[in-house]
Amino acid sequence: MRNRTVNLVSLTSIQVCNALLPLLIFPFALAVVGQQHYSQLVLAEALAIALLTVVLYSFEVDGVAQVVGLDAHRDHAEISRVFSTIAYLRLALFAAAGLLLTAGVVVFDPQLAALLACWLLVPLSYALQPGWLYQGLERNAPIAVCTATSRVAAVGLVFALVRGEADYLLVPLLVGGAYVAGSLAAMYHARSALGVRFVAVPYAHLRAALCSGKEIFLGNFGVLLYRDMNVVVLGVLGTSAAAVASYSLAEKIAKSIQAAMRPLNQLFFPRALHLARSASKPSPTVLRQLLRLTWPQLGALAAFLATGFAAYAAVGENLPWLNRIQDVQRVVLLVGLMSLASFFGISNFMFGVAGLNAMQQRSYLFRAILATAACSLAACFTLGWLHGELGAAVSFVLAELCLFALIVRKYIL
Repeated sequence: MRNRTVNLVSLTSIQVCNALLPLLIFPFALAVVGQQHYSQLVLAEALAIALLTVVLYSFEVDGVAQVVGLDAHRDHAEISRVFSTIAYLRLALFAAAGLLLTAGVVVFDPQLAALLACWLLVPLSYALQPGWLYQGLERNAPIAVCTATSRVAAVGLVFALVRGEADYLLVPLLVGGAYVAGSLAAMYHARSALGVRFVAVPYAHLRAALCSGKEIFLGNFGVLLYRDMNVVVLGVLGTSAAAVASYSLAEKIAKSIQAAMRPLNQLFFPRALHLARSASKPSPTVLRQLLRLTWPQLGALAAFLATGFAAYAAVGENLPWLNRIQDVQRVVLLVGLMSLASFFGISNFMFGVAGLNAMQQRSYLFRAILATAACSLAACFTLGWLHGELGAAVSFVLAELCLFALIVRKYIL
């Protein structure tokens, strides 16, 4: 019981820090560097997020599954093998995809190249970070300390050093640098305290690891298309910098809300895996069992949203830097709408990522995500062209709803 409590507190601290960083840094950046620089800042970040999806590949799921149940001391050789496999592949994916992305940006929009180069520190940090290892071993306190320290440092550095429009490049540079430092500290702890070592891994094993996770990766790429590309779509449509800035800030806040709920996702994730693995196939009975693990998370989300909006109503007008943001009420409206997606997102994680994957339904989940991505992009182009940032926000919610319907369909039909 004590270990579960420590893990929950640790996971909560990780996600709270990850959630608070954009809530603090991006509104501050918008207020200080202005809408024009900010719109370029978030466009470059959206491209870096696309690279992050490639770097993570399937290992946030597969890595956890491979070390669940292992003992850090008795099974250190097996853990080192898994650790080395994932580290080598992530760094290789980062190098290859990073070069291609940078070359493409230099050709099509050279002005974004410097911003993108700074933002690439963020996917590099995730290539190095063994968070999946600590989660699978259910020893989350060390990674929590490293993550919290790096995020707090990032916020402090940005607030201290970004003073005007000319400092906009410092935002991704400081954030990415702090992230990399935290990841290196987590790797050092894994080596010194857990005995994890880099070991030789045969090419055939590396190739097998890539092949076994391709459905999850492609599914994650589909998620990228419907969750993270709306800013790029608005840019392609020629939407004003003000509209892009408002939507981007609202999207950051909505995703931070989802991130704040992720500790409960991660706490229930191993239990959902065990439950789903014991079932031969999806069924209404399994859906009801997974729903029992999902209801507490949905209740916590509702309470969190109510508290957040109440806090804004009480003190929002008393925050001077927040009042410097143009169209702040428009941002609040968009956040209220987009936060609805979090209810479906939690359910999709439990029923899809945990449930369907564990029951060997990866191909179906992959097809459902791709169908959702296609519908979302079409909706975002259409609604974004007609209604700007409001249309993009509606498509953001519709995407999670569409995926939820497709996932539940597999359980009841």
